Amino acid sequence: MAWPAVRLCTGASMPLLGLGTWRARQNDCYQAAKAALEMGYRHIDTAELYQNEKEIGQALKENFAAGLKREEVFVTSKLWNNSHHPDDVLPAFQRSLTDLGLDYLDLYLMHFPVAYARGDKFVQFDDKGQALTLDIHFMETWKEMEKLVDAGLVKAIGVSNFNISQMEEVLTNGRIKPAVNQVESHPYLGCHRLLESCTANGVILTAYCPIGRPGSEEAEQYGVGSLLEDPVIVEISKKHGKTPAQVCLKWQIQRNVVVIPKSVTPARIKENSQLFDFELSEDEMSAINKLDKNARMVGFWACKTHPAWPFNEDF
Repeated sequence: MAWPAVRLCTGASMPLLGLGTWRARQNDCYQAAKAALEMGYRHIDTAELYQNEKEIGQALKENFAAGLKREEVFVTSKLWNNSHHPDDVLPAFQRSLTDLGLDYLDLYLMHFPVAYARGDKFVQFDDKGQALTLDIHFMETWKEMEKLVDAGLVKAIGVSNFNISQMEEVLTNGRIKPAVNQVESHPYLGCHRLLESCTANGVILTAYCPIGRPGSEEAEQYGVGSLLEDPVIVEISKKHGKTPAQVCLKWQIQRNVVVIPKSVTPARIKENSQLFDFELSEDEMSAINKLDKNARMVGFWACKTHPAWPFNEDF
């Protein structure tokens, strides 16, 4: 059975559940992607920054050889900050495409609105520990991404970590509309205003860290560590015979938000997919909505002083 999907502004279908692969390295990522595809996942999210596109490509290649059709899988990658210069966009895209072993991508996102210094290093730092940046506006980069669509290399393009005003700037000034805005979102970071803006403009919101990176240092540091033990979440999970993580994911899906939980554990990958046999009530959705406390873990703090750093403005 095909899992539920959203319709992008391009008319394409994007599964509401995907496999996230941030920090999933080498063989772990290969095994995770392979297991997910065998379990019925048809959406994989990666990025050049994650350094695991070759492993995902290998898992895809094996599944294609076993009969899976390319058009049955939705693959997303992202343009990292050190490739925002107009001359660097196509080469960066082609690296991802080659590593994934594909002829085209379904979705290519601008990973972040700030341009970092060009070069082989993902981030170069100044003597104050801040990222070295370039004076390149994200619209210059967006225009190069539009050419990827024109060339038939990617079906849709979008943004990631853009605030409302930045997203609206792309909507207003871009020739091609962003199909998706991918941001950190979980019950402690609901992004309610951003979701309203996305919905009004026909942009799909994708949530990374949808269960808040349980057990991580960031979760503890930024007040998200207790998310899966929150009494509201736990009570709802017991009522439905589901886990707190499944409740967090279902909450997003019922908001029509795409979720890409990351795991390299087959049992957890399977658990994350068991979302389509229960429904949260309006009261339960409202109770989870009220948990929002603007608890952001992923802040790209190395460019916090840059004028285009997105988290000073409305989400």
